[in-house]
Amino acid sequence: MNIRKIIVGALIFSACTSNNSKQNLSNAEKTVRVEKIMLFGKDENVVKFYTDNNFETIWQDSLSRNELISAIIDSRFDGVMPEKYPLKKLISAHYNYNVLSVAELQKADVAFSENFFRIAKQLATGKVNPKKMYGDWEPYIPENDYAALLNKSLTDQKVYDALEDIKPKSELYKKYKKAFAKYVPITSKDTLSAEGLLRKKVWVNFERTKWLEPDLGENYVWINLPQYDLQVVENGSVTDSYKVIIGKKERKTPILSSSFNGIIVNPKWTVPPTILKNDLVPKASANRGYFVSNRLTIFDKKSGKQVSPDNWNPANYGSYRYVQQTGRLNSLGQIKFDFPNKHMVYLHDTNNRTRFVESNRALSSGCVRVEDPFRLAEKIFKIEGKNISKSEIDTLAVKEKTKNFKLNKKVNVHQVYFTAVINDAGDVKILNDVYSLDNKLYKRLIQ
Repeated sequence: MNIRKIIVGALIFSACTSNNSKQNLSNAEKTVRVEKIMLFGKDENVVKFYTDNNFETIWQDSLSRNELISAIIDSRFDGVMPEKYPLKKLISAHYNYNVLSVAELQKADVAFSENFFRIAKQLATGKVNPKKMYGDWEPYIPENDYAALLNKSLTDQKVYDALEDIKPKSELYKKYKKAFAKYVPITSKDTLSAEGLLRKKVWVNFERTKWLEPDLGENYVWINLPQYDLQVVENGSVTDSYKVIIGKKERKTPILSSSFNGIIVNPKWTVPPTILKNDLVPKASANRGYFVSNRLTIFDKKSGKQVSPDNWNPANYGSYRYVQQTGRLNSLGQIKFDFPNKHMVYLHDTNNRTRFVESNRALSSGCVRVEDPFRLAEKIFKIEGKNISKSEIDTLAVKEKTKNFKLNKKVNVHQVYFTAVINDAGDVKILNDVYSLDNKLYKRLIQ
């Protein structure tokens, strides 16, 4: 569909019909009842909207209809494909509104409402729900009352403004929107050339900005997984950066946002379910000496009593708890950064610090390992208002005694996935799609 032709045609039609708009005002002045059967299978917002409005038509206002059509057309600047919307039908219903039959009025009204909710959701949170697509992605979902939004926008005759206001407000969104305007309107649709690849990468990452919280926080840690990098941001400025190791492809690091609530020096490590099933059980079943060599203690979950490796029953491996003692050989290293999340992941040190020099650092079982974690801890303590230096952390670590520090959640943590990063000058850098997520998302965007 040629969007430009639609706009020009609509303007010409509007100019030709404006003088005759008073000839038949019957449809503009009346409401008709929408049959409940017409709402069967529709989005819950559509059903709620008509239920709240006594199943009456509500799109009589010409300005509101025109603004919805304009908003859908202009949504191309926000990563939306207007041609995927029934624009021809909406425009036809709009300009022929006064001569529509009752049945046509009912269908047109539902169509305008349905497409208002559709474009509102896509502008607010993107076309794709990453939680449904990926499973281990925790997107920010704003609590928008779309039915109330439509009611208010029609009452105020500000449909276009309402759809403009619902868009994300973050600086990151604005940055990617500029890049999208610059790179995506390339005439060629190929994705194999350098231009095509850039177009594709900018588009999918622009979509991802819609899944983030609008307020990242005053102080936060930003971990872009494909970049293998952790940045500390204070008052909007990056003040420090660290290399990180992330989850391997088959054990991906989840995408989420949270806040640090504790730092543990010399943490003990309880073996998580995935590592238990896929690593510990096969290795320990082949060699009971695995427990001693890895400094693992077995506890019965019910009694809490220690179990010797000789009495361990691999057939009932889930009835035990496996704890690794503190120290440099601990899988978490000598320090751990806790933040609430349902995936049981955290930031931590490592007992193998040589791997940070590798270019491909998707090596862990899901948690993020940080290079120079004591320096990061000192940074977070300072933001939290705690006067604990790196040298003090060093001293505590040598003692191999567990020390817990509670934090007041003043530092947020965002684990994100951007394969195209944009600097302040607007230059785009393409990163390796470590988890091979881009193609699937791109296909959904162009469907």
